[in-house]
Amino acid sequence: MCPKIGMEFQSEDEAYNFYNRYGLVVGFSVRKDYLNKDKDGVVTSRRYTCCKEGFKRRYEGDVKPKRTRAETKTGCEAKMGIILNRETMKYQVRDLVIEHNHTLHISECAHMMRSQRKVSISQGAQAEIANDAGISLKQSHELMGKEAGGLGNIGYTRDDLKRYLRTKRERGLKYGETGAMLRYFEEQKLENPSFFHAEQLDCEEQITNIFWADASMLMDYTYFRDVITFDTTYKTNKEYRPLGVFVRFNQFRQLVIFGATLLYDETIESFKWVFGTFVEAVCGRHPKTIFTDQDAAMAAAISAVMPSTYHGLCTFHIRVNFMKHLGNYYKDGSNLPYRFAECMYEIEDENEFIMAWDAMLKEHKLETNEWLCGIYACRKKWAKCFMKGAWTAGMRSTQLSESLNASIKNYLKLDHDLVQFFKHFNRVVDEKRYNELRAEYHSRQKLPMLGLQQTPVLIQAASIYSPCMFVAFQNEYDESTTMVILDQKHTTMHVEYSVSHYDGGRERRVILNPITKDITCSCNLFEQEGILCSHALKVYDMVGTKFIPDQYVTKRWTKKARSGGSVDCKGREISSDPSLSISHRYRLLAPEMVRLATRAAMSEAATKLVSSVMSELSKRVEMLFCGEIDEITQNSASMDLCKEIQVQNAAGHFVTPTGLKKRSGRKTKKV
Repeated sequence: MCPKIGMEFQSEDEAYNFYNRYGLVVGFSVRKDYLNKDKDGVVTSRRYTCCKEGFKRRYEGDVKPKRTRAETKTGCEAKMGIILNRETMKYQVRDLVIEHNHTLHISECAHMMRSQRKVSISQGAQAEIANDAGISLKQSHELMGKEAGGLGNIGYTRDDLKRYLRTKRERGLKYGETGAMLRYFEEQKLENPSFFHAEQLDCEEQITNIFWADASMLMDYTYFRDVITFDTTYKTNKEYRPLGVFVRFNQFRQLVIFGATLLYDETIESFKWVFGTFVEAVCGRHPKTIFTDQDAAMAAAISAVMPSTYHGLCTFHIRVNFMKHLGNYYKDGSNLPYRFAECMYEIEDENEFIMAWDAMLKEHKLETNEWLCGIYACRKKWAKCFMKGAWTAGMRSTQLSESLNASIKNYLKLDHDLVQFFKHFNRVVDEKRYNELRAEYHSRQKLPMLGLQQTPVLIQAASIYSPCMFVAFQNEYDESTTMVILDQKHTTMHVEYSVSHYDGGRERRVILNPITKDITCSCNLFEQEGILCSHALKVYDMVGTKFIPDQYVTKRWTKKARSGGSVDCKGREISSDPSLSISHRYRLLAPEMVRLATRAAMSEAATKLVSSVMSELSKRVEMLFCGEIDEITQNSASMDLCKEIQVQNAAGHFVTPTGLKKRSGRKTKKV
C-alpha cells in the first residue's frame, strides 16, 4: 500500500484512488493539487498532497475579524506527483514525499477525513427513502450506523448526508419550483393516466391556484360522493397559501380524500375556479350535500358552480363563533347557550323554531345583535328543522377536515418546497388508505356480535352492513323494542301509525304501503342518514316483515360499497394502481426462483448449473426487452428536454407559466 517512485497506473483516477487508500491506512486526508493538460485535453501530470499542505492566508487589514476559523494547515510537504509516459500511456510516480509534519489521525476517525467521506448510491437512496418517510436526518443517520455496526463504519458524517439531500433537492429544482411541480404532476400522470391536475394562471401568466386528484381519489368519489366537506383553515407553507381538501367518510366511517387544492387567496373567483375544476375532475357529478365554514366567498362560489347541491354550514364553527361573539353569556348561569343549541339540534318544526328563536332574543334583549341576525338569515343551512330533506349521512360539521388538518401537521413543514409538500401530503393520504385497509381486514376477520342471535333482520344486517353501520342499525333495532304503537289509520293505499316510546316522548308518524313495503317516518332518519329508524322497524316487526326491504339497503353503508367500475373525465376506466399486474407476475415468479435457488444450493454442481442457466436467461430477457427499453429511454429523454410544460388557462389557451405567484402575510386561523 505504500507508494514508490516508478509505480505505474492505468489512469489518473486509479492513481488518486490508490493514494487515497494509502491515506486511509496511514491517517491523513488527500487533496488534489495542480494538474497540466496538453492541447487535446489529456492530463499529462498531476500532484496529490496532504490536506494540511500550505498555510492559512494571513489577514492584513487594520481590524482583525471577531470570528476566525481555527488553523488546520501546517505546511505539510507529503505529496505524490504523477506524469504521463507517452510511450506506454500510463501514469508514473515521479515526485514522492512520505513524511508528515503533523499528528496523523487514528483509524477510528478515518470516516471523518474529507477525502474518505462519501455517500454511496445505495446509501443515498436509503437516505432519500427515509427522508420521504418523514424520518429526521439524525434518526436516519443513526439507523444506518446501527445497520453498519457503528457510525464509524458507514463512511460519512451527518453533515455529508445533509449536503447530499440538499444537493439532490436543488437538482430536482433546476427548472425552478414551478417547473419541478409541473414535472412531478407529469410523472404522476405517466404512472397513472387518470391522475388529474390543473393550474390557474393570472394575467402575468403566473400560477395562482393548483388542484390535483389521483386515481384512487376519483374512484373514492364515485362510491362516496353523496356528502363532502371542504375546509381551507390550514395554511401549509411559508407563503401561507390555504390548503383546501375535499373529504368524506367511507362505509367504515373513516376519512377519504377526493381532491386537494393550494389557493393563492380566498376570493369568490378563486373558489369558483376550485369548485369548477373539482366538478370537471369528477366528470360533472355534483355531490348531494357539501358542508363548509361560514365563508361568504365560498358560499357564493358554491351557489354559482353547484346550484343543485345543498350547502350546509358546519355546526362546530357556528358554536365556536357563538362563543367568540356571545361568550360572556356562558357566565352567571345564563341559559342562552342551551337555548341556542336547542334551536340548532332539537327543534324539528319550523314554526316552533321561529317562536323559540324570537323568545330567546327577547329574553336576553338581543334583537339587534348583528351576529345573531346574520346567522338567522342562513338558518336553512344549519338548523335541524330546515334540514329534514337534506341528505347528510349523519354529518353536520367539517370535523373530518379538522382531523385531517391535525394529521397534516405531523407530516408537513413550512420550509417544504412544492414537490416536497406533494410527497409528504401523499403520506397523509396513504395513512388514511391504510386505515381503511385495516378496517376491511377486521370486517372480514371478526364476526359481528349479535344482541339477539336468532333475529332474522339482525342476521341479514350483519351480513350486508359494514361493522360500524351494523352497530348503528342494531342500536335502532334495540330501541324499537321500547316503542309502542298508539294508533293506526287505514287508507286506500297506506296505513298510518302513531309510534312513541313506551314512557312517553315525541310521537312519530309512520306511513306504510302494505303491498310494496315502502315506509316513511316523520323523523326522516332514513332520508338523512340512509338507515331505518326504530319507529319504522317497530312497524315492520308488527306486520311480520322480518327482513330489510331491498329499497332500504343503502349501498354506501354495505360491505360492497366499492363494487362497480368508475371512469375518469376522459371516459377511461380508472385503475388505482396500473402496476398491480406487474406485482402479480412478480408474486408468481419469485417463489419459483427462491425454491430453485434453495434446492440448487444443496449441491455445488447444481449451483454451477443454475448459475450458468440464469446468466443465459438474463441475456435472453434483456434481448426481449431491448425494443421496449429503447422506446422508454427515448420518451424519458424527451421529458428531460421539455423545459417548458404547457398548461391550459381559464380562457382555454395553452400558455407557459412564468412562475408561482408569491404571497406574503401573517398566518391566521379562520373560524
